[in-house]
Amino acid sequence: MAAKLIEPVSRKLNVLGREYLSALDSHMARFGIDRHYYPLTIIVNHDGRLTQNGLAEILGKDKSLIVKIIDRLSARGFVQRQKNPDDRREHFLAPTDKAKEVMPYLIKTFEHMNRSASKGISKQDMEAFERVLVKMKENLVDFEKTEPPPHTI
Repeated sequence: MAAKLIEPVSRKLNVLGREYLSALDSHMARFGIDRHYYPLTIIVNHDGRLTQNGLAEILGKDKSLIVKIIDRLSARGFVQRQKNPDDRREHFLAPTDKAKEVMPYLIKTFEHMNRSASKGISKQDMEAFERVLVKMKENLVDFEKTEPPPHTI
């Protein structure tokens, strides 16, 4: 007897995310940026008042991953690390002029892509979709605390 095939919700979201990022990449390639768009918007929005740890907290990402993101954005000329004069172990993330110049186009591209992705979907359905995503995240946090089902072989 074949096992019942169940596609995880995460796979569906992952496929959507990859498609979204692929389209975004095609629009942003001419600016020399090919990923980490959202972290860059956060950094620009905080304009030099955000630390690496603060970015990790906002994004809910591991600090070591944040270092890699900042390294990549820095190598591409979008972000500079600046030592905190009050705590030399801490670095503030400062957007470069290049980052500030690209930001209006990136924001417009996000808006355009979000409109395109939600074309034919009512405002109420999009609001429901966002509520569902939040609820699913809450449910999964609770699920992590549950016992696994018993194994029967």
